[in-house]
Amino acid sequence: MPRQKEREVTLYGFAIIAILIAVVAAAIGGFEVWWINQPSPSSPSSTLLDINTATVRELTTLLGIDQSTAEKIVTERPYIRSDDLVEKNIIPQATYDKIKDQIVASQK
Repeated sequence: MPRQKEREVTLYGFAIIAILIAVVAAAIGGFEVWWINQPSPSSPSSTLLDINTATVRELTTLLGIDQSTAEKIVTERPYIRSDDLVEKNIIPQATYDKIKDQIVASQK
């Protein structure tokens, strides 16, 4: 009987280690695990990106917005309306038309 207890303890130990490895690997992007990689409620696909508070990195996720344009958006703040990006000659109308449904200019 003591030998069987040792095997059970060893199996439980391996199971715990395997789960920990899976969780750590998923957390650092090694592979996806459903309970870690759930999209958050505040993900860009479900909310608008506020051009008055977004980081340069967040702004560059928008179609047509490169690093230098994102930096200019940040520098020229604040914006009253999202179309101020066109009015202030920061982006062309064509670029604005591509991203207008993804951005907002919140007043705080």
